[in-house]
Amino acid sequence: MEKVINIGDKSVTLNNCVAWTMEYRDQFGKDPLEALMPLATSLIEALTSIVNESGINGEINIKDISSALEGRAFDITLPMMQLGFVDTVVNVTWAMAKAANEGIAPPKQWARQFDEFPLDVVVPALGELMLRGFSSSKNLNRLRNLAGNIKMTQPLHSTQSSSQDSSEA
Repeated sequence: MEKVINIGDKSVTLNNCVAWTMEYRDQFGKDPLEALMPLATSLIEALTSIVNESGINGEINIKDISSALEGRAFDITLPMMQLGFVDTVVNVTWAMAKAANEGIAPPKQWARQFDEFPLDVVVPALGELMLRGFSSSKNLNRLRNLAGNIKMTQPLHSTQSSSQDSSEA
């Protein structure tokens, strides 16, 4: 699946086909999940803190979490910045962009084109793509049912990847 997001004033196409993990490993010398697990832990801790501060008692559902997070994107991204996960987010974004377009520049050169890199936009898009890429259709549908009408992100544009992508693997 491909998804187009805006990073600053640039449109970037990301692809969640498994090739992004290979691009990441080839470029950065380690498995992306190794880099992402501490980031996931940090996000869970930040989410837990926000939900606890919101005063929700009893069972928590996705609507409660969504309400607690409203306007708190900075509270989620701040721990990532403090713990040095910005590079990981940029690197994963580059790898997904590389999976969508073989012709993009090497990571440092690619990153120089952005005057800003809004983590509150990029991280949810990456999360959605990874969830879709690493979850079976059955489990993804179960997650959607749990979420009700809450969207994971609000993409600008989303398209299915071409069959050419799957034939290259």
